[in-house]
Amino acid sequence: MSKPEILVPVIKEYINKYKPMVYDLAQEAVEIYKDYSNNTEYPTVVAKTKKNMYDAYVSVGFTEDQALALMINDNIQLMKNIKQISSSTNKRTTK
Repeated sequence: MSKPEILVPVIKEYINKYKPMVYDLAQEAVEIYKDYSNNTEYPTVVAKTKKNMYDAYVSVGFTEDQALALMINDNIQLMKNIKQISSSTNKRTTK
């Protein structure tokens, strides 16, 4: 590596060689995301799951407000767990 400037033309050559493929892959990723954004089945399943959880809380005797509070608490706990996992993963990867 006594002459790193020699790498610049080589890197440019690889960029020019693979740029069309990268653009094609990026366009395909956009198409997949479009398909996903038009998907109504997944959000419907998620909504039904949440509604079932709410109804279950109410059916066992919680008030509607309590059921909502429990669901909010469940989400808060989930976010805390995700944050904790994320920060512990970051600590391990930065060591």
